[in-house]
Amino acid sequence: MAVLLWGTAACYPIWLGNRLEDRVETLDNATRENRAQQDETRRNLGERIDELDGTLDRMTKSATRTTAEVAASTDDLVRKVQLLRGELEKVTWRFEEVSQRFEQLERRVAALGGEDALRKLEAKQALGSVERPTDKQKFFDLAKGHHDRGDYATSRMLFQEFIEKWKFDDLAPQAQLLVGDSLVAEKKHRAAVLEYQKVREVWPKSRFLPDALYKLGLSFLELGLAPEGTTFLEEAAKYPGQQAGKDAKAKLTELSKNKNKKK
Repeated sequence: MAVLLWGTAACYPIWLGNRLEDRVETLDNATRENRAQQDETRRNLGERIDELDGTLDRMTKSATRTTAEVAASTDDLVRKVQLLRGELEKVTWRFEEVSQRFEQLERRVAALGGEDALRKLEAKQALGSVERPTDKQKFFDLAKGHHDRGDYATSRMLFQEFIEKWKFDDLAPQAQLLVGDSLVAEKKHRAAVLEYQKVREVWPKSRFLPDALYKLGLSFLELGLAPEGTTFLEEAAKYPGQQAGKDAKAKLTELSKNKNKKK
């Protein structure tokens, strides 16, 4: 007959009680080892952030380094930050203080690239908590909403994600066109040219091609490159049935009149 241990609500055989005690002790040991491992990881991450902070301090205080040296050091620093970011994402437990210090470091590194780099970093961090719709139209509308509100850095990231997911969808060239539009809104015409060119290269038969040609023409004009601008406007004008074609023809007429006035 088994000997029983009596409690308030249940009874257990002695051998089962001993087994439970062994399991509790094993769990306690594992917990202590896990905490020790966490402490070691925390120290390691903290030391690496300290090292990168020190490197950044030396870079910003140095007045004797050449532009090429600074650029090379910046590239190396960015690479190390990216590696550290990857390791942080693999950690199964959260270190709030380490995460906060790393975010500060990321901002300092981004500042080396100027206001645009900071804005892009902030948009990327904000997007981390945004739930992406699985429906392509809703995803597009999400990006378009940010675009319409003037949140261009965020909209560009979302449009680029959309294009990666649905590259061959009819909405993809429109998304690409809006990426270019957002850059024009920020007066970044050179960058806009590169984005509009992608519509020509990736979706040459898209219904948005005339729009891309027209906007390429306008962007080149803004850059002071009239011959290139005129060439693209002429290409866009070959689509008289679309609004972009009509606008291109009107712009060419305007340019011609202005040219004649100067003679």
